[in-house]
Formats: sequence, C-alpha cells, structure tokens
Amino acid sequence: MSASHKILLLITNLGKGGAQRVFHDHSLFLSERYAVEEAVFDKNEDQNLFPSGNKLHSLDVRSANGLWGKIQHFYQRCKRLKKVIATENIQLCISHMDGANWVNVLSNSSAKKILVVHGTILHDHNQKPWMQWLRRRLIIPFVYNRADITVAVSEGIKHELEKACGVRHVQAIPNYFEVEKIQQAARQPLPAHWESLFARHQTMVNSGRFNEQKKQRYLLTLLARLKSEQKNVKLILLGDGELRQTLLSEAEALQLRCYTPWTEMPFHEQYDVYFAGYSPNPFPYLSRSTLFVFPSGWEGFPMALCEAMISGVPVLTADCPTGPRQILAPGTFDASYSLEQSEQTPFGWLMPTTDKPGFEEEWYKVIFHMLGDQSLRKSMAAKAVERMNDFRKENVVNQWTDLIDSLLRKR
Repeated sequence: MSASHKILLLITNLGKGGAQRVFHDHSLFLSERYAVEEAVFDKNEDQNLFPSGNKLHSLDVRSANGLWGKIQHFYQRCKRLKKVIATENIQLCISHMDGANWVNVLSNSSAKKILVVHGTILHDHNQKPWMQWLRRRLIIPFVYNRADITVAVSEGIKHELEKACGVRHVQAIPNYFEVEKIQQAARQPLPAHWESLFARHQTMVNSGRFNEQKKQRYLLTLLARLKSEQKNVKLILLGDGELRQTLLSEAEALQLRCYTPWTEMPFHEQYDVYFAGYSPNPFPYLSRSTLFVFPSGWEGFPMALCEAMISGVPVLTADCPTGPRQILAPGTFDASYSLEQSEQTPFGWLMPTTDKPGFEEEWYKVIFHMLGDQSLRKSMAAKAVERMNDFRKENVVNQWTDLIDSLLRKR
C-alpha cells in the first residue's frame, strides 16, 4: 500500500487522556505509509495537546444537553462525517472511543471502517447500570457488527466484546511504546528540590487523572499507616482532575501534610504527599521513585503502568479489568478478576482491587516488604523493562499495517 490510500482518523476530542495519546501516535506512524487526515467532533471543545501536523477536520458539533439535543447533534456529526469522507475521497476511517465509533458506523459512509475500543465494556463504573445494559445488549452489538473490524487494545476487552456483547471480527492489538525515547526522557534532570526529595526519601508514585477510576484516595490511607510505622516514605501524585480537592481534604483528615503546585507555598521535605500536577514529561519522576502504585478500579490497556515499567521503577498494580494481568502475567487471563491475595510475577505485583475484602492489608504488606527489599526492587524493575520490549513500536505497527492493507485490498 502507498500514500495514495487515504485514511481518516476520527476521535471525540483532542484533550488529555490515554486514547488521545494513542490517536496521536497512530496518526504519526500511519502518515509514514498512507495519506492520513484527522477529524474531531469540535476542535475548539478541548485543548489539542498532541498536534500531529496532519490535516484536521472539525465536524463543528459540540456536546449537547438533554436527550433531544444529543440526538440532533449525533445526526449532525454523522451527516458531516459522511460529507468529509466523500469530499476527501477517504477509503478507510479508523475511529477511537465509543462516540466516534458510533458516528463512524452510522454515518453510512463509503469508507471501510475500523473501530478502536480503549476501555472495558463491563466494568466502567462511570456508566450508570441502565446505560451499561443498553450498551452491552443493544448499542454495541448493533453498531460494532456493522464495522469491518473492531480492534481492542487488550485481550480482556476483546473477550468482553466477543463473549458478553456478541461482536464479531474482533482483533486485539495493544498500545505501543517508544522505549528508548521514554528512557531518554526519564534521564532528564528535575529541579534541585525534587532531586533532593527523591535522593533522601523512599517514594511511592502514582500517575493518572484524579477521578474515581484511579482510586488514589486509598493510597492516602496506606501512606498514613506506613507513616505510623516510622517509614521514611513520601507519596507523589502526578496529574490533576476533578477529585483534586477531595484528595486534599481526605489527606488533611488523615493528618497528612500536602504540597501542591496550585498555590503559593514553599517546597520542603517535611510534607507527606506531593501533588506534582500535570507534566508533559512525567518520566523523571517515575524513574527516581522507589515504587509505582496503581490501585485503579478498571483500565483499558494502562499506559501509565507500562511507562512506569519502561522507566525502571518496580510496580504494584490492581488486577483490575482490563490490561494489568496481560502485561504482568501473560497467558494467565482471568475474566472473573477475583484476585484476593497478592500475586508476585517476575515483572511486578498483581494486587487485589479496592472492592475485595482485605485489600488494604495485602497492599500494606507488599508495599512494606518492597520498601525494605532493595534487591527485589532492582530485579523486578530490570525484568519489567525487558517485558516492555514486547510492546515496542515496530512490533505493534506491523499488526496495524497488515490489518489496514488487508482491508484496503478488499475494496
């Protein structure tokens, strides 16, 4: 195939998020082989943090309130996407995230259609139960079986689509990582006060949006208990989000002293929790930490976990739907996600999710053990880096180009 084949990449928005980063990565590597353009529901609705330089089409349809408004805006998106595809002579449209996937299929355009699913279908607690039922029973089977193929970013999501939703023609292709670039970024220096903090203290780090999915509040409870045992340990929270003030209030209730970058306050080493904010380069913080702790309630294919492993920090992650088990214990898929005791793997620890009985005791026990075992930390971190070689760019890109070429040949 060649650059004469025109591909359109479609996503709901271009803001912060793992799906948006994957969308950007795909846009770059596919541009090396095909003529790639991009489309978004409304380019002014969110800040474009990952510009690619490719031609960007805005459907100019913002989010709406109310059922009737949503239906009208959905129809407008479908109509405008179909027009873009016809005008630009697009042969293949690859969409990312539910809303974009639905518009891609129901636009009834002439292009071949690939739908990319980034998140769990069955375990997203941000969805109301009635909406989960509607998606699983009606919307997803109806929409996704009208696409040429659906790509799941993890084996767990593929299992959900096939077994729980009855979707045909599903292929699992994981996210990829440019390992050397991440490791080079991880070696970049930090400001002197941060370097001193990491050099003088043991640190647990978490990276992710502050929302209910990521479960950072439980790390505060664990830290308070560790502090009571006289452990010289700090908690670093990378990111921001709607639960920022909630986390600060809960830390205060636990008598944990917090540093934040959003107010004028001096940086010193007497704080317990350090809110570092959003950073375009989180890797120096990861690489200098003692442990990466990741208690998420659900994931798709967790970018933050993989980036921590590449950065050379030993990881503890909840064995949540979906992704962590595939990464740390390949070949041991468990659709029940019923782990109640910690499970050590060569590449890191799989831990009970926060809804399991006794989860806090298990997390505390393993964290306490890892903080005191430098040899195990070093061995686990080294093997984690080796594991991430399986997700190098060249391995994943070939899966994508083989899939795309096979569809374009069918035109």
